[in-house]
Amino acid sequence: MMSNDAIDVGVCSIRELLHCPLRVPSYQRPYVWRTSNVLQLIEDIGHSAQFDPASDESRYRIGTVIAYRNEDGTSLDIVDGQQRVITLHLVLAALEACDGDMRLNIRDDEQSRRHLYENDRAIRQLLDSWEGKRRSRFAGRLLDGCEVLKIEVAKGHLPEAFQMFDSQNARGKELDPTDLLKAFHLRCMDADGVAESLKQQLVRRWELHQDEIQPLFGTYLYRIACWNRREKAKPGGLDSDSIAMFKGIDLPGRGNERQCAPWQYNFVAAWYANTGRTGGGSETSYAFQIDQPMINGEAFFRYAEHYRSLLRQQTMHDETPWKEICADIATFAHTWRYHYMIELFHTILLYYRDRFGDDDVADVARMAFLYAAYMRLSVRSLSFATVNNYVLGADRWGWNARVFEVIRYAYRGRDVLSHMARIARQPIEDSKDRELWNRYMMRNAGRAINDDGVSSSEDVLSLLIDTLRQRGLLEKIRREKQQSGIEGHDVFSALYEDGLIVHEKKGGWRYGLQAEKGDGHMPEEWVTKEEWVKRIDNILNQGKGQ
Repeated sequence: MMSNDAIDVGVCSIRELLHCPLRVPSYQRPYVWRTSNVLQLIEDIGHSAQFDPASDESRYRIGTVIAYRNEDGTSLDIVDGQQRVITLHLVLAALEACDGDMRLNIRDDEQSRRHLYENDRAIRQLLDSWEGKRRSRFAGRLLDGCEVLKIEVAKGHLPEAFQMFDSQNARGKELDPTDLLKAFHLRCMDADGVAESLKQQLVRRWELHQDEIQPLFGTYLYRIACWNRREKAKPGGLDSDSIAMFKGIDLPGRGNERQCAPWQYNFVAAWYANTGRTGGGSETSYAFQIDQPMINGEAFFRYAEHYRSLLRQQTMHDETPWKEICADIATFAHTWRYHYMIELFHTILLYYRDRFGDDDVADVARMAFLYAAYMRLSVRSLSFATVNNYVLGADRWGWNARVFEVIRYAYRGRDVLSHMARIARQPIEDSKDRELWNRYMMRNAGRAINDDGVSSSEDVLSLLIDTLRQRGLLEKIRREKQQSGIEGHDVFSALYEDGLIVHEKKGGWRYGLQAEKGDGHMPEEWVTKEEWVKRIDNILNQGKGQ
C-alpha cells in the first residue's frame, strides 16, 4: 500500500493546476479528443456559471488529474487527465488568457498534431463569435470557477500511480482496454530497464496501428483466449475486467532468471536467449504462441506486432496467396449481417496459423468458411449468444463443433482438418440468402468430392444430385410437378440455379460443373445442355439421387 506521505490529494482551481510544471510523458497515448468533445466541454463550462464566476457555490468540477512527480523532481508527469488538460490550454490560448507560467510540455506525434490543429481552429471560430465581455467572463469562470481533483504521487511510487489510473478508468470506461494494457506494459518496461529510445519506438509503432490493435485484442485474441478454454466471450469483447488475460510474467532482469517461479523459468530464459539488443533497438526471434503465458513489458509489444501482421495478411484479402485463400469470405466482407461469420472465420484461421503455420492453410480456410457459413445460414437472426453456443458446442450444435478446443490440443494440423471434416451438420433447407447458400453448397459439395476420391463428371453429378436430395429439393420438385419421377431437365435447372452448373458461350451455349477439388479446379468439360440432361437422366434411371 502507498503511505500517506507518498500521495497528496486536493481540489485546486484550473489556474492553480495550470501553474504546475505539467508534462505529458512518452507512455501516454496521443491527444485524440475530437472537436465535438472540445465544444461540449466549453458548453458545459458556460452553462455551469450560475453565480459570481469565482464564488464557491458555483464551483464546477471538471474531472480528476493524476500526476506523478518524476525522478528529477522538476516536473509532474500526467498519468491521467491529459486530454482535458491539453484542451484547457487550447481554450485559454485562444482567449489570450495564458500567462508566462502556464506551460505544458506535450509529446509530438502526427496524430496529436492533427487533433491539436483541428480543435484549435474550432475553438477560435467559436470564441471569435463572442463579444469581448463574454470572452472575459468565460476566461474568469474557467480559471477561477472551475476545479479538478488533483492527485499528486511522489517520485518512486510510479506503480501506485498507474494502479490509481487503472482503477479510475475501469470505473469511468474512459479509455479503451488496449490503452490500459499499453500503460501497464510500459510500466513493466521501466522495471526491466528498457531504454527510453526503445520504449518510444515501440509506442510509436503501436499508435501508428492503433486502428488494427484494438480489434486484434478486443475481438480476435480475446475470443481465442476464451473459447479455447471453453469459456463464453463477452458480446462487447475485451474490457477492463478482462485485460488480466494479457498480463503475466514480470521479467527479473538478465542473469536473474532463477528468481522466477519454476513454471516461469523456461519462458523467461527463452525470451532473453532470443532477444538481442544493439544500440537503442531490439531484434527478437522469439516464437510467440497465443496459448502461452504473457511476458510483461517489451515482449507484449512484440507480441502485438506479430499477431497484427498475421491478421492483416488474412483480412486485407489483396495479397497472394491470401486473395484466393480468403475469396469465399471476402465476398461478404462489406455487409454488416455477416460480421460475426467473418470474424469467426478469421479467428479460426489465425489460431490455426499460430499453432501450425501456413501448411494446409487453403484447406483450413475452406473448412473454416463452411463452419462459419453454416452458423450464419442455420439461424434467421444471429446474436452473439448464438455464436458462443455454436463455438462451445452447446445445445443443438453438439460437442464436436468445438473447433478452438481441438486446435489447442491437436498435435498436427491434419488432425484439425480431419476433425472439421467430420463435424456433423444437418442439411440446410432452401435459404433466402441465396448468395451465401449457393457458395456454401458449392464448397460443401467440393468437400464430398475430395473425401470420396471421385473425379469423373458422372461421379460429381451423382454427389450433387444426392446433395439436392438431402436438402429435399427433389421431393419439392415432385410435389410441384405432381409426378412420381424426376426428369434430368428438372435436376439440371435446380443445379444451374444454385450455381453448381455454369455456362459459357462458345459457338452456342455450353455448360460445365463449377465444383472445386482441394488441389485446384475440376477438369473443365463444356457440353451442351442436352448432353447434361442425358447424363442426369442416366443417373436417375440407375436409381442414384432418388
